[in-house]
Formats: sequence, structure tokens, C-alpha cells
Amino acid sequence: MRGVVAISVSLILLMASISMAGEKKEESIGTVALQQSSASAQYNGSDGVDDAAHFKYHQNDSNIINWYEWWYANAKGDDGNNLLIEFFTFGNLNNPFVSAVGIVMIFMKSDGSTFKSLKSYPLIDYNLDYEKCNVTIAGDIFAENDDGTYTVTYHNSINDVKLQLNLSKINRGIEAIPTSAGNDEWMKWNIPVPYGKADGLLEYTDTKGHHVYRIAGRGYHDHNWGISNKFSLCWDWGEFSDGSASATITYGMVRFGDGPSEGGIYFSNETVRKAIYIPDLTIKYMDWDTICGFKKPTKFCMYGSNGSFSVNVTVEIERAYIIGVGRLGMPYLMGKMNGIINVNGKSYEFSDVTGFYEHHFLKPTVNWPW
Repeated sequence: MRGVVAISVSLILLMASISMAGEKKEESIGTVALQQSSASAQYNGSDGVDDAAHFKYHQNDSNIINWYEWWYANAKGDDGNNLLIEFFTFGNLNNPFVSAVGIVMIFMKSDGSTFKSLKSYPLIDYNLDYEKCNVTIAGDIFAENDDGTYTVTYHNSINDVKLQLNLSKINRGIEAIPTSAGNDEWMKWNIPVPYGKADGLLEYTDTKGHHVYRIAGRGYHDHNWGISNKFSLCWDWGEFSDGSASATITYGMVRFGDGPSEGGIYFSNETVRKAIYIPDLTIKYMDWDTICGFKKPTKFCMYGSNGSFSVNVTVEIERAYIIGVGRLGMPYLMGKMNGIINVNGKSYEFSDVTGFYEHHFLKPTVNWPW
């Protein structure tokens, strides 16, 4: 559910296809279902989560101009630096003049500054694979390898950006519940890598010189696609992984306009995956703050149970990164999760586990339905 990144991409596309250094000074560090149920989530027989392209199956839809699909990965570095990258397709891909294809990469440093790079231009060369995750855009790839690992590359001649990111999954993939507002608007969300190991190398040049960063830490990858009027789509999303227990909590709740909310919270480890769906899941917001003109939750709790899986956790903000151009941007939130999860009689304690989360809408104020 990469909404903040997707909308921020749109903002950047209005400006130019450029790389930008963050405003803060930095030093180089040479070391990144439609049918809701309270039962356990239903998954396909294998661990493979559908991660291939989907556009051709919907290209004749009358609302295909509102198509979106993206492949997203992040790395939460052991050194406090974080990185996200997204390969995206928007609009009717049959017509290059009413669609956008590209890659956005954002390096979020431990000091709160960011380095952003975007590659997207008219008639960009790309290829989509409808059998597996294997996306190529302007010579860069987001692909699943035969051994189940992922390789992501990115380069941009502006700022001499070069990225090689490797992602290997630790936990079982999750096929999240789809959401729909009827025939016109819908979203599908899969999480092939709720928790994995990320390693790689990032290089770029800015006014301070040439920088080389080693990427090493926890990784995450998900995949979204659907048709939606972007001005009606609202969502909550977050992902928190505990390396000491190889346990992951991911959640996602969506609504279209004034329609009902759908979604749930998902647990995954090396052998088990569980889910609690609305209305058996409750989110209670406790504190808010206005960040870059948007009202965002800075503390909230989630609780619920379906019998074999119960959750009672609290998330508090740790940092907000601003994604956009200059002062025009949207907050991308990093938080810490604390609480207890019970799965099949076994308890997992999340203590100051970091992860990214979103509470997204395009209007500065909105009445959320919980």
C-alpha cells in the first residue's frame, strides 16, 4: 500500500525527472477478500504470492485511466539509514501520453535528511512479465530470482546514482484481503516478503562529493495494483518486523470515498501466517500532529482477536521523512511498535520494533471511520 510514495511521485513528476539532495547538510559515511471473516486468512497452497504484472487483464476496463500498479521494497539499515525503492505504472499503459512509468528511490538517513532520485520520462522503455515478478524499466530491474531471492537495481546519470539491492525472504509471504468499492474502484495487495534480509550498495554524487553506503538490515517487499480515483482513496498501512523472533506484523485498511473500511492485520513468521479482519480489529488513535500540512497520527493502538490469533499493540512515531520536492511533499512515517501478539497459544512480545507506517488522505482533515 505504497500510497504516500505514489502520490509523492505524482508531485515530483509535475516538477521534472531529476535527482535531488536533501536540504540538510550531511557527511559521507562509507559503510542499505471481498468477503470479510474473523477466521484465519486464506492463502494459496504454496508460499508463492502473486507478484507478476496485471495490467493486460484489465486493459479494456472503461476506467483504465485510473490504473495503478507498483512493486515496492524498503531496507531498514542496521546503521540507522533506510532506503525505499518503487517501480511504478500509472494510467492507461496502451497510450504513453496518458500514462506514467518509472522508478523512484529515496534514501532516508539517520540524521533525518533524504536523498531522492526519480527516473520517469515520456516513451520510457519498460517490460512487464505476467508470469512472475520481473519488471524492467529503462535498463533497471525488480525481479524475483529462481531461488526466491530478489534483485533490484537502479541507476540515474543525474547525480551518478547506482543502486544494487538484494533481498532474501525469511518469513512466509502474505496474500492480503482485496478491497473494493464496487465495479469502478478496487485494490489488491500482496506481501511476498513481509520480513527479509536486505543487503546492497548505494552510490551517488551531490554538492558534498561522492557518497558510498553499504546497505545491510531488514527488508520488506509488497505489490499493489488496482483501479481507483486517487482523490477518493484513504488508507492505513504499516509493517514492523522483529528480527529476534523472526516475527512480522503488517496491517492495511482501505476505504474509497465514504464507503466502508476493509482490511486487517497480518502476522507472519517462518512457519505460520494469520490474520484478523475488520470488524474484529480495532484501531484507536491517541495522539496527532500536523506534519508538512497533513494531520498524522503520532500514537495509536490496535487490538483484536479471532481466537487463534490476538493482538494488542501500540505504535508511536519515531521520525517523519518528507517525500517530495523542496517544501512540497508528504510525510513518510517511521515508528516503534510495542505490545503482545498471541498466535496458536504462543506469545510474541514486540518491544521498540521499528517500521514504516502511513495514514493517508489527500485532504488535510478527514473524518476517519474508527
